[in-house]
Amino acid sequence: MEKVNFYGKKVLITGASTGIGKALSHEFAKKGAHLALGCIPEEEKLLSEWAKELESRYSIKTWVFPIDLTEEDGPERLFQEVTEKVGDIYALVNNAGTVAYGKFWEIPLGPQAKTIQLNFIVPTKLMHLFLPGMVKRGDGVIYNTSSVSALQPTPFHTVYGATKAAVQSLSQGVRTELRGTGVTICTLNPPYTNTRLLKIQGFPEKLRWYSISGLKTPEWIAQKAIKAFEKKRFMYVPGLWAKFLHIFLIRFSPRKLVDLVAYYGLQGKDKK
Repeated sequence: MEKVNFYGKKVLITGASTGIGKALSHEFAKKGAHLALGCIPEEEKLLSEWAKELESRYSIKTWVFPIDLTEEDGPERLFQEVTEKVGDIYALVNNAGTVAYGKFWEIPLGPQAKTIQLNFIVPTKLMHLFLPGMVKRGDGVIYNTSSVSALQPTPFHTVYGATKAAVQSLSQGVRTELRGTGVTICTLNPPYTNTRLLKIQGFPEKLRWYSISGLKTPEWIAQKAIKAFEKKRFMYVPGLWAKFLHIFLIRFSPRKLVDLVAYYGLQGKDKK
């Protein structure tokens, strides 16, 4: 498959003010892509400053969209504003996400519902909104930020893992439906990464699992991811060790062993 040349193409990234989204925006900018960047309203100033820096360094165009995607009409407003101000986009990067940590039955329903909304309902809506135009033009790609959590049980943030598994299944199913259209869908499946998600209230400062897998930086993930994006690789897990752990080892290990390792590994190091 011919590599994608992002130069001059318009790319929309949600959750672009921090973490993997911000790091991805840097990598796309280095490739010469024009960027539509989404964030929550409270981070408009932060993202606007970053957008101006990217424009200055890489001579690209940027647009900032401070929209809360968890609001009922958030995805629709983002689609409408991007369409009006930016025009047709080549790539949609569904990156915004959140997590709630704790025992499933002890976490209030609100944070878990928000996790489902932002991690699954929002990308589903945005795919549904942007795909018709891409299919009509016969060109485009959607990159969904999934996770290695889609490939294994994630006790104590079970709903997060469930949403990522749902995104993975959705991506593969729709990708199959898109055969012959010139449009495709790919997923980025990073291992645990040092982003704001891991700093929410209640999330342990260090999981025992970090001793096995390490903790990646958003910049490392993005540098690996952009190369996979250029090749339109369907499911990309950055790093050989992560691939071994989450694709090979989990697949061929007994289910009871996988569950046991996940149970102990995904608790804080100070947990007795």
